Amino acid sequence: MKNKYILKYIFSIFILSTAPLYFSCGTDNLFSSLSSKSQKNKAQDNIIEGNYSAAISILEPYVTNNPNDTQAIGMLGTAYMLSAGFNLLNITVDISNSSSSSKNNFQAILASLPSGTASNISYMTKAVNILSTISSAQRSSEQNYQLALAQAGLAILIVKSDCLDSSGKISTTQTNAMSASDSTSVYTNLQNAQTNLASAGISPGTTSGSAMLANLFTQISNTAGGSNNLKVTNFIIAQE
Repeated sequence: MKNKYILKYIFSIFILSTAPLYFSCGTDNLFSSLSSKSQKNKAQDNIIEGNYSAAISILEPYVTNNPNDTQAIGMLGTAYMLSAGFNLLNITVDISNSSSSSKNNFQAILASLPSGTASNISYMTKAVNILSTISSAQRSSEQNYQLALAQAGLAILIVKSDCLDSSGKISTTQTNAMSASDSTSVYTNLQNAQTNLASAGISPGTTSGSAMLANLFTQISNTAGGSNNLKVTNFIIAQE
């Protein structure tokens, strides 16, 4: 039990020390008022403790009433992503550690992300939507990075939902049956993710998990197909 509390303490310190990345702080003072400080402190405590639903219940109405508070928007996006099982602190490390070739890179990305359940896709969609309310001109590099990972994560969860069979392997039949709206969403989210990763200083490549995510759109756009939707399905099938 003692080790559990020590680990929790270390984790809490780590989260607080990386707040500019993990909570997407804006250019305002850390807290604009005692009231907002109290609410955001409670939300932050809930996130650290893993009580994401409680954090969301605090932050959703707060952001509605304070739409220019970019820190709160980043915190809400974080709570949504964590609710979907998507952890910014380790997801790209897991991808990088599991990769060795172009095909294996995609397989590593699939394996590193949470399952493509309706609930997880819903949370990731909410994360993309709320983080996108910060204008591109206003976003910091850290905010671009968080949004990019949310967009890439949403795209991959859709792929996992539509294209994997019961054993977790890519199914040609299921991939060919992917709806046009889903394949368009995959294409658009990966395209936007690459753009936002570039704004965060990350180029497509294979040297890191983030670079591999950025490279997905390049790989898809270079895949043969008469439409963007076909490029998506053809690329996925080629990764079997």
